[in-house]
Amino acid sequence: MATAEQTEEPRGWLARRRAERARAATARRLYHAVVARARRPEPYARMGVPDTPDGRFEMLGLETALVLRRLRGLGGEGERLGRALLEAMVEDLDRNLREMGVGDLSVGRWVKRLTASVLARAAALDEALAGGGRAALEGLLQRAFYPEEPPPPGGLEALAAEVEEAVSRLEALAPAALLDGRLDGSSPGRELQSR
Repeated sequence: MATAEQTEEPRGWLARRRAERARAATARRLYHAVVARARRPEPYARMGVPDTPDGRFEMLGLETALVLRRLRGLGGEGERLGRALLEAMVEDLDRNLREMGVGDLSVGRWVKRLTASVLARAAALDEALAGGGRAALEGLLQRAFYPEEPPPPGGLEALAAEVEEAVSRLEALAPAALLDGRLDGSSPGRELQSR
């Protein structure tokens, strides 16, 4: 017969494994919601975000960075969910790169480079939002979204306002909703159903 000490470890391991699986499912749900936000037509049609693979990746990176920023503010479970969100993004990038024909040997390097880009943008976004004011935010967005061609008139300002609104919306979102993988007050899974 096993002692209490011997049975405690497997139960603890099993509970941790279940929690990790549940967190991964929540992260995938949250990632689908982030992707849906990044695919909205407004930034491309109204703000002049280039409707190219690079422009779409930048929108995905921006939306991910905004959610990661909010998750970090929630402490331990938020940070763990943020890491799981990044893992869901990495899986999706890997799958998309393979579908685009990137060779197996190159996929890992591409995924690392793209993930590093998202994390660097997240750090720059934190800095711009922390104290740089609107000019710092617009400078960051200019470099990310319009590196070669100028934005359409009012596009950069509209995109900066959109980011500021997203920050406010995420701050107002109940922590329980975000930790449940939702970017709004809907019931779980609504984001996936609307895709």
